[in-house]
Amino acid sequence: MFDKDFYTDAKKTSDRIAPHFLLGSTDEKKIEAFEQMLSEIISFSDTIPEAINKMVKSALVCEFGKEILSGKKSEMMIKSISDTIMADAELRKQALLVIDKFAKPDELNA
Repeated sequence: MFDKDFYTDAKKTSDRIAPHFLLGSTDEKKIEAFEQMLSEIISFSDTIPEAINKMVKSALVCEFGKEILSGKKSEMMIKSISDTIMADAELRKQALLVIDKFAKPDELNA
């Protein structure tokens, strides 16, 4: 599931934390939108589950549009994806690297 060589090579060629692993996409516009959204909504004061939840929502919006969050079952889907990330050590590590890269400081830790 996690190709360490690919991740290392991608990291060497860019200062990004390779969010395309989370989006499953190499579409630069979607990746840039995802990064921008994360930098606006995630802060260091968020708990890990809150930050992962925000990251999942951002990825879904960038991939499928805002309408994906308006469905009745969207909260169940977001919870399921977030819980899966939290339960898998490697996915959690990747998510935390992305969150750390884009989280903004707030008044508590500025």
